[in-house]
Amino acid sequence: MKGILLVNMGGANSPKELKVFLARMFKDPFILPMGKLGRTLLSFIISNTRYKSSWKKYELIGGSPIIEATQTTINVLQNVLGDAYNVKMAFSYSSPFIKESLHAFLREGINDVTVIPLYPQASISTTTSVEADVNAAVEEYSNLKITFVNEFYKNDLFINFWANLIMKHIKDNKLTNPYLVFSAHSIPMNLVEKGDTYPKAIEESSKLIADKANLKFEFAFQSRMKGKWVGPDTKDSLKKIAESTKDLDIILIPISFVNENLETLYDLDHDIIPFAKEELKINKITRVNIPVADVQFISLLENIIEKTN
Repeated sequence: MKGILLVNMGGANSPKELKVFLARMFKDPFILPMGKLGRTLLSFIISNTRYKSSWKKYELIGGSPIIEATQTTINVLQNVLGDAYNVKMAFSYSSPFIKESLHAFLREGINDVTVIPLYPQASISTTTSVEADVNAAVEEYSNLKITFVNEFYKNDLFINFWANLIMKHIKDNKLTNPYLVFSAHSIPMNLVEKGDTYPKAIEESSKLIADKANLKFEFAFQSRMKGKWVGPDTKDSLKKIAESTKDLDIILIPISFVNENLETLYDLDHDIIPFAKEELKINKITRVNIPVADVQFISLLENIIEKTN
């Protein structure tokens, strides 16, 4: 039997869990590229000062859906794959952690594991971080054999997954002049200066999906923090669209995510879309929602596993 480990960032279902999540995230050298002492100090300050305000956002969206959605995906994928595979999940910043899940495989007599980070477009801040945690576990558990999936945005099934969601969204909402705005989570510019290919992957991924759907598009980046981050910002892109035309049916597509999360349910639905409607007077703007354990997405994961095993 072989193991399949699906990895995501994680989430929180209580203020206490959110505090732990923030502390672990900002201790990550792939998130904050500075010395350990500086990261430890900043993670302590951020986790203790921001968790209450951040939790208010979680309350607005009914808590983080990532953990439950990932578990549902695992259950469906396990049923599809059958007894030849054992499927588990792990998260970088909340339980179950990557090391814990890999150890669980070993306790069950499984040492051949395929790790799939659920980040379609690889970044130092996400995929490389996961790989570092996996490598650290391998150093401790030397009998682990790991197959690591770097990214999968070029996979035809991923392209079809999004193209079909978009076309269904257009049909269900009776949109007559659709224009796609792909919105991805931004990353710090210093990662790009270190060779991070994520912005280019977002651009390529957007084009592949838009071409499949035969629709006009642009791409932008959301959820930026202070400092120099990759752009253009999604709000700035919407401003330019509002200045040029009011006739488009703008469709926001959270291209860098495979599950609903704070960045989709809060940043897009409670911040960016209301900003577009109230400040920019864009009335015709909607978002494609990400379904849980969609048949096409499960087929994509199955295809990735077949190609790597």
